[in-house]
Amino acid sequence: MIYSKTPKTFDEQILLLKQRGLIMDNIVSVGETLSNINYYRLSAYMLPFKQKNDMVYCDNFIVGTTWDNVYDLYKFDRKLRLLLLDAIERIEVAVRTQIAYTLSMKYGSHWQDNSSIFKEGNGWKYFDDIQKHIADQLKNNLSEVFIKHYREKYTSPINPPSWMCVEILYFNQLSRICDNLKDRKDVTEISKHFALPPEIFCSWLHTLNYIRNLCAHHSRLWNRDIAIVPLKLKFSKTNIWISNPDIVQRKRMYYVFCMISYLLKSCNSTSTFNTRLKNLFVDYPIVNLKYMGFPDNWEEDKFWR
Repeated sequence: MIYSKTPKTFDEQILLLKQRGLIMDNIVSVGETLSNINYYRLSAYMLPFKQKNDMVYCDNFIVGTTWDNVYDLYKFDRKLRLLLLDAIERIEVAVRTQIAYTLSMKYGSHWQDNSSIFKEGNGWKYFDDIQKHIADQLKNNLSEVFIKHYREKYTSPINPPSWMCVEILYFNQLSRICDNLKDRKDVTEISKHFALPPEIFCSWLHTLNYIRNLCAHHSRLWNRDIAIVPLKLKFSKTNIWISNPDIVQRKRMYYVFCMISYLLKSCNSTSTFNTRLKNLFVDYPIVNLKYMGFPDNWEEDKFWR
């Protein structure tokens, strides 16, 4: 099938939406929004308001659907990304700290330059990758005060100590450190701070890096299937965990919210993530949480209370 649709002006886009039954109180405001937010980006948020024929979405909107219904769902998703970026940042900083501290205490200040602590094969390839990354940062990232200070004051070793180097590694590189350490006890010691088994901890880091990238690139979180599905945590001996992990869809965002809340509670007992998330739902009652995999009566779970 050959694609034959032609581009439409903003006025034509508005006319098309009106023809499909979308109610607009302020045409000027709608035009301004469409001139700043791609129609195609917004179209994903129109789906729950579309009529269905044999379980297939049609072009026409459900009777009574307004532009504000669609735009509120878009605004909710934008605020959700900001909330998750803030939460993941806190987790990422804690992960950097624990990796640097744990491995430094065991292997010394420059463990990142010691290939013997990494697995043979892929681990050594990863070791080469982080060495190249650190060298590139030392050469090109002189805006970082600690890099400039180290290069001006010290001639050996070439690389700064690990507690500096971990600050210039990307999040995905941090998660790969845990995957590629030779001694499993090292990963266990790091993951223990977050009250997780090592394999679960590494899996969750990969998923969070994926979610972080979605947020950073302004991608939709609402009604999304997760490409990097995290491993299931069945129970926790240390912290409160959801009571029904077997029935939760791990490819939907609800499980990600559970992961983030659990990790934040592990590294910050005063975390307000649960409250902030629930307040966001209160602010946008138009949002159907089932599109993100929320089970019935989820708020009654002790985990969320």
